[in-house]
Amino acid sequence: MAKNYKFKDIKIYSSDEWMANATKKYRTVFDRMETTYVRTEFSFYNKLFDEKEWTAKVTLKAFLLEGTTRKELCNIISTQTIKIEDNIVFVRDGWGTPTEGTFWFKGNYIWEAYIDDEFVGGRTFFITDVGKVTAANNPFFSVESVKLFAGNFEGWNQTNRTYLRKFSRLQTPYLWVELKIKTKTALDWNYELFFNFYDDAGQPKGQSMRQGIIDKDKQDLVFTFDSGWGSEAAGSWKDDKYSVEIVFMDTLVALVPFEMGETIEEGSTQFLTIAEHAHTPVTPLPEAKPELSNAELLAEGLAELNALTGMSNIKKEINELVILAQFYKETGKDVLNKFSLHSVFTGNPGTGKTTIARIVAKIYKGLGLLAKGHVVEVDREALVAGYVGQTAIKTGAEIEKAQGGILFIDEAYSLANRGISNDFGMEAIQIILKRMEDLRGKFGVIVAGYPENMMEFINSNPGFKSRFDRTFQFLDYQPEEMLAIAKSLLAAENITAKPDAEQHLAKHFEVIYENRDKYFGNARTVRQVIAEAIKNQNLRLAAIPSQQRTLEQLQLLMLEDVLEFELKTNRNNTGLGFKI
Repeated sequence: MAKNYKFKDIKIYSSDEWMANATKKYRTVFDRMETTYVRTEFSFYNKLFDEKEWTAKVTLKAFLLEGTTRKELCNIISTQTIKIEDNIVFVRDGWGTPTEGTFWFKGNYIWEAYIDDEFVGGRTFFITDVGKVTAANNPFFSVESVKLFAGNFEGWNQTNRTYLRKFSRLQTPYLWVELKIKTKTALDWNYELFFNFYDDAGQPKGQSMRQGIIDKDKQDLVFTFDSGWGSEAAGSWKDDKYSVEIVFMDTLVALVPFEMGETIEEGSTQFLTIAEHAHTPVTPLPEAKPELSNAELLAEGLAELNALTGMSNIKKEINELVILAQFYKETGKDVLNKFSLHSVFTGNPGTGKTTIARIVAKIYKGLGLLAKGHVVEVDREALVAGYVGQTAIKTGAEIEKAQGGILFIDEAYSLANRGISNDFGMEAIQIILKRMEDLRGKFGVIVAGYPENMMEFINSNPGFKSRFDRTFQFLDYQPEEMLAIAKSLLAAENITAKPDAEQHLAKHFEVIYENRDKYFGNARTVRQVIAEAIKNQNLRLAAIPSQQRTLEQLQLLMLEDVLEFELKTNRNNTGLGFKI
């Protein structure tokens, strides 16, 4: 029987601190003396998204693992209503006591999730009993040294290392961190070290992680950990100042600055240890950067455009538009009389319409056609109200936000009168058309959606035809383009598919492309396939004792991880390409 869901992930955290964008401090290693509640976040994909609402009995269980036996600690049952608009569903809960160190004791544990009493997935976590790590004291280890070097994705295997403080971005596919620690305790303990890379503005660049066990009776011994981040080929780094933060038990234990440029400079960079930065801001305020000139912004936008996978027709049209706009300006012509800021984007889901809208806004700013070059993304819900007079207010507010940029209306055809007498979608359309005329040249409007629906939408109103005189057709990705997207997604996770696994994925993409329909997900489907493959890889690796796992294993996708993706037509296929 087909299920209404597909497992996405289970993550573990303990802190109740609210973080930006609702993120949590996810990890799997905790010390007894810091822990009150251990919480789990269970997530799954809703296969009935955009179709119908349904309910599910969700059970979250925690077990203590003692050899081959399991002791159940809790059994939390809830009834979840999965709404029609829920693409991904999150269920969060936890177990413990308000006092640190009184419920969770040293051992190995697992959170498991069930839907309608059927097992869906689990995640192992570990409790140590060494002591609480703070900015003033780390009872587990001291940092002996932190050195940086450049290498490929197997840089951990390099024996002859040249340590650098300044790197050449053209010669650095991966930047590797060599961390040496000296243990302080004779007890055995689990480690989970996060290496967080940031740019000069404090924005996240990437993250890598090392996890394992230090056996007992290793006090005063020095251990070396290598962890890197980058891509298969040089080019993922820019000319900038960066830093890498090493985090253990939610505590920063070392901070290392470094630079990327055109030349290298040998030597070990200075680093701050836990004691040194106890009274020092973790991330210093960045120096104010000069705003990019229009010429630089234009070059950046075109580079982003031309680096995208596929979309040859879109790239050609936009590059030609840039040439024409520059020619009009050079010859003194009124660009806005020759050049419309408004466009129609037609294409199936996952074909890159939103991505291109953002790039186009940047390019228009670079050409001097827009003052800001930002994008305001809206749909029917953001524009249309259920009461007389409210739609004008909502639509006007979104148009005001878009001044100097692009108003991007996804599934714009949903605004057209749907045969409901009190529907105010047409009111929103009339307001948008009027503002497009009254504020001509002040902002652009891009309407997007399925090809057939958008053509009916444009033909439904004479005002559309006169204002939207440019249509971009977003074609479905070819199988080889889907494979290229898949490889880039894997590279972002520091994972490479073995040749037989890559070949299997390539054939699978050919099958689902040949059997696609108008609901075919394109890049969205590729993302779901790769997410499933990585989940399979993680489950396979979870069966290997952590002390026996190697970095090479963590960075390889095997054939067995992708075998669930069939290589034949499945008439019951939902478009995702999974077995039904």
